[in-house]
Amino acid sequence: MIAKSNHARVRQAQRNLTDDEVAFIMRHGRRIRSGGALHIFLGRRDIPNDRAIFQKYHHLEGATLVINDKGYTPVLITVYRNRRALRDIRRKQKYNRAMAAEMLD
Repeated sequence: MIAKSNHARVRQAQRNLTDDEVAFIMRHGRRIRSGGALHIFLGRRDIPNDRAIFQKYHHLEGATLVINDKGYTPVLITVYRNRRALRDIRRKQKYNRAMAAEMLD
């Protein structure tokens, strides 16, 4: 499994997502790198067509995981739901490593 920040634990509870559902999103969601983090978005097309699976997980449509995967172990930063999130994720500004390095100095 993946390590979780305290913020992610709180958000996961607020959004009523179980660890099983988070694992499902990680397995089936689209991976987009944006804003210095990995976003995993679960859209309607990403949910398998098998009737039993679809009925069990269709409520997860629009769920997004934000993961920091730069370190030794990936860390789940936050979880949110927005059916139109894919558009917003693609619009995020590209991560500027030079600017980030300046800020740390």
